[in-house]
Amino acid sequence: MGSAGLFPDAVLLVEDLALDVGGTMLFEHVSFVVDAGEIAMIIGPNGAGKTMLMRTILGLVPARSGDVTIFGRDYRDLGQVSDRVGYMPQHLDFDRTFPITVHEILLLRLKGSGFWLDRRSRRNTVSEALKLVKAESLIDRRIGRLSGGELQRVLLAYALLTDPELLFLDEPAAGVDVSGEETFYELIHDLKHQRNLTVLMVSHDLDVVFKYADQVLCLNRELLCRGVPSAVLAPEMLERTYGPLATSYRHDHGHGQSG
Repeated sequence: MGSAGLFPDAVLLVEDLALDVGGTMLFEHVSFVVDAGEIAMIIGPNGAGKTMLMRTILGLVPARSGDVTIFGRDYRDLGQVSDRVGYMPQHLDFDRTFPITVHEILLLRLKGSGFWLDRRSRRNTVSEALKLVKAESLIDRRIGRLSGGELQRVLLAYALLTDPELLFLDEPAAGVDVSGEETFYELIHDLKHQRNLTVLMVSHDLDVVFKYADQVLCLNRELLCRGVPSAVLAPEMLERTYGPLATSYRHDHGHGQSG
């Protein structure tokens, strides 16, 4: 892809991406760059196309047009770098009565990634992933008995299992209470610095976005604005993204300003 050479630090490069489903355009004209070590957060109203944008970037949904490059490779040819990419979906659909443990579900991820380890090494690898997210005590717990916060930690461990460099998170704290949500985002922030992760995340919580994002992407069927939180979370930008009836957002970033 010709433009990749213009962005030597880019882990993710998206150019003029568009998606339609059944003749309905879900988003179009989406272009942005995420550099190594950045946390980029996608915001926008319900139905703006945020989750579908992430799924399209990952190649899970075929784009109508446009290009995506991840680690210098076309997104349709991610097989050779798939272990460098982790994905945490918003929800995990499963039968909560099915008697499968955290250990067993993470093992399925290892096997699916082609990590052929002996039994002891497999358990150690799973234990280390759970330790990263402060959930090692859950290793033998049945998935159906986890709380919302515990399940989100296990899903994050699932995404981290192959030691990825780029992490896709779709509303990772969905279903978690307020105190648990803050702890969860602190965890992601710490992991970014400890492991030099690059993160693309969907979030509805503008306070979280202001606190943790290096770059904010405002999506509502097209990319309306992008930049640092202090600029993008200004009232006029939020009104462009969410509409004139957008709830007032206030924040304090050390200067007593609000928006």
